[in-house]
Amino acid sequence: MGVLRRFINVWRSDRLQRDLDDELEFHREMGARKALDQGLGGEEARQETKRRMGNLSLTKEQMRDARVIGWLASSVQDLRHGFVLLRRDAGVSTLILLVLALGIGGNAAIFTLVKAAFLDPLPYREAGRLVTIMEPNGFLPSTYDFVELKTRTRTLEQMAFAQHVDMQLNGTDEPARIIAARVTASFFPLLGVNPTLGRTFGDEENGPGRAPAVILTDGFWRARMGADPSVIGRTLRLDGQSATVVGVLPEGFHFDYPTLGIAEPVDVYVPYPLDPVIPPHSSINGMGTPVRVIGRMREGATLAQVESDVRNIAHVLSYGHPEAFPNPQNDPSLFYFTALPLRDAIVGTQRSLLWLLIGGVGVLLLIACANTAQLLLARSLRRAREVAIRSALGASRLRLIRQFLLEGFVLAACGGTAGLLAAGWISHAIVRLLPSRSPLLASAHLDVRVIAFTLGLSMISALVFAILPAMKGSRWTPGPSLSARVTTVEGNRWRNAMIAIEAALSVFLLCAAGLVTQNLWTLISTPMGFEPNHVLAMRLTLPSRKQNFPDPTAGLIFQEYLEKVQAIPGVESAATVTGPPLRATRGGCPNMLIGVTDSAGVPKSICALQHQISSDYFRTLGIPLLAGRTFGRGDVGNKITVVIVNEEFARRFGLGADIVGKQIDDPDGPITIVGLIGNVRTSGLRVSPFPEKYFSLMQLSQPNVYLVVRSALSPGQLLNQVKMAIGSSNSDQAVFGVMTMDEMVADSAMEPRFDVFLAGAFALLAVAMAAAGMYSVISYLVSQRSNELAIRLALGATRSAIVRSVLGNTAAWVAAGLACGVGLALATNNVIRSLSNAAVQGTPWMYVSVVLFFFLVTIVSAYVPMRRVSQLDPAVALRCE
Repeated sequence: MGVLRRFINVWRSDRLQRDLDDELEFHREMGARKALDQGLGGEEARQETKRRMGNLSLTKEQMRDARVIGWLASSVQDLRHGFVLLRRDAGVSTLILLVLALGIGGNAAIFTLVKAAFLDPLPYREAGRLVTIMEPNGFLPSTYDFVELKTRTRTLEQMAFAQHVDMQLNGTDEPARIIAARVTASFFPLLGVNPTLGRTFGDEENGPGRAPAVILTDGFWRARMGADPSVIGRTLRLDGQSATVVGVLPEGFHFDYPTLGIAEPVDVYVPYPLDPVIPPHSSINGMGTPVRVIGRMREGATLAQVESDVRNIAHVLSYGHPEAFPNPQNDPSLFYFTALPLRDAIVGTQRSLLWLLIGGVGVLLLIACANTAQLLLARSLRRAREVAIRSALGASRLRLIRQFLLEGFVLAACGGTAGLLAAGWISHAIVRLLPSRSPLLASAHLDVRVIAFTLGLSMISALVFAILPAMKGSRWTPGPSLSARVTTVEGNRWRNAMIAIEAALSVFLLCAAGLVTQNLWTLISTPMGFEPNHVLAMRLTLPSRKQNFPDPTAGLIFQEYLEKVQAIPGVESAATVTGPPLRATRGGCPNMLIGVTDSAGVPKSICALQHQISSDYFRTLGIPLLAGRTFGRGDVGNKITVVIVNEEFARRFGLGADIVGKQIDDPDGPITIVGLIGNVRTSGLRVSPFPEKYFSLMQLSQPNVYLVVRSALSPGQLLNQVKMAIGSSNSDQAVFGVMTMDEMVADSAMEPRFDVFLAGAFALLAVAMAAAGMYSVISYLVSQRSNELAIRLALGATRSAIVRSVLGNTAAWVAAGLACGVGLALATNNVIRSLSNAAVQGTPWMYVSVVLFFFLVTIVSAYVPMRRVSQLDPAVALRCE
């Protein structure tokens, strides 16, 4: 019989059974007829036929073996038996499937996110050849840098840039703020994007003085324009100018990833007005306009070649313009360009989040496998008589091992299927819970690769958790296993070892959760240096062609707004600032004090964050003035002459209040320090102070500021009053980004809160699995030793001694697991801190608390089975035995 026919017969066992019965009946009838022809009577003929045919069952089995693929048929039989066990041991099977669904489903969900981050194609043409150009310390290049790079590069065939700014949309019921991307005409062709309506920009539209054009995103077109197909040619009022709509982008296109520094979705695209002659300034010295530069590598060019190319260009620029680039020693390590694959830039800081997720679900899967292994080991020990009977009937140990493994594969397949069904929900839940939006991870979806990954992971997990029960459960011999009860110590060492592994991994996750919780507590308990209560913050943006350059008229305009707001009844004070607390701004380097040197006589130099503020800023936020004065009405002009610094600025120079009166060396003339204020938290993730300096709004002003107002009025009532006050000065002024300072404080801790939630969820799931494992281990010990315990009680043993005898060995294994878990947490402390952005080290009390908590979980897990021991009636137990 052919192999194909034998393969088919494996799957039609009922039909094959009928065929074999029909064939044997035919042979029986033919034998009986032959016996009758030889002169035998009817009964004698039947007996002779039966004697000649022999054992029909054995014959039938031999015929069946000849017509099927033997190993495949027996494997199918074992798989069917595995599904029978699912129904027969419904309680244990449900627990196993739940544990495996969590472990495998969590890994499938995280693989879905990892696939979206690293494997799924970006929505751009030939995205693998796209790179972004950066300057030192993550700064963006300037427009001058872009022009020079585009002119000099030999490895990039196409280049473009985008700058994301706030714009005001006028002509509606109320001025609205929108996010605009100012781009070069080459931006859309570089990304391979064609509009659904209209056209993209032409090269001539990047010239200065051109009539503004605008391209709408699909979301803006639908929300603001009602998806009007005749929108091309309409005009919008953007920053007080009329802009003509020339195109609508396709649905799904976006270039607004937060990891690229774009916090909100882009609404419109406008051409960037490039000046014919751009002065040579780098953005890292605070004088250039920073833009996101992207380029396409030439065919055959490597990333290393591009890196070398742009570094050489940086060297040429810094050598040719030493006054504009911070490289006085012509040191290539001080100023350079670097090329980063666009995908790596988009993944950005989310790489550490993905590693944290991978580590968490990986540990959960190991705990799930250990839990499943010890549950299967318990079940295999209960099946000692079944295995012994199979062995007595001729089953080899290899055959028995295969049976146990295939039963494990059935469990893994069912658990993996349930996990796959949950994976999509888990991945979307994680994305929704992220502290900031992530278009890259939000695009994650299930596909064939996720299904293949889940299938492979399920099979590997089955091997991990089924091999030990298969080896232990297949070794029972017919004699002892059929004649007596299995000894209570069989398999306990391995089961306790599984519990120790679960305890170690659970404590490791608990320590990680404790570390990020301690980090969060440090963040929220460290003094912020200001009073956030009853302060409302909002953002204001003035129309400006050069969004990142000082605007000499902005200070007067904002001062007028402040006078109107301060006149509102119930307002205590109001002020403007370019970067409020918890919203770190760009720093200026270097800062040197005239006449201040180190011990070697070399002038000291530090970097410091810089802000532009109005005169009442410190009073509005309750920031203490430690020495000197704040800004007054005389601190005006077109030149910066005075500055206020914080306590950390003074400390870095080895000074205190004596810093008042010192002068900062500046190319435009010395700047006198007139005041010293207390340290203020500049970043939600940073508790240590950073040097800061404050300039007067009337000497240096930017078109983008925060307005902060202290008032006893409710936020809603105050906002309406502020809008009316500002509207009385400028009806086209948009007010946006409104939140209380208390909300800003809470928002600054969103990322560490998410880390606590994530690590806590992993840890609690691990503890729940470990608790279930300990409960099953102790319950099994009690059930297996009931006869022994009853005899000991009958002989006078106390119930406390019985409890100690049951718990003693298991407690020792749990203690060993605890020690290993704490040791693992200590060894990987720095890794956990780097992945979770934790700024603190784990304290001894935190590790002690984790150990005590897990011991409490152990006691709770052991309570029910140990209560059963304490209530054991020796007479009943021995009678049942």
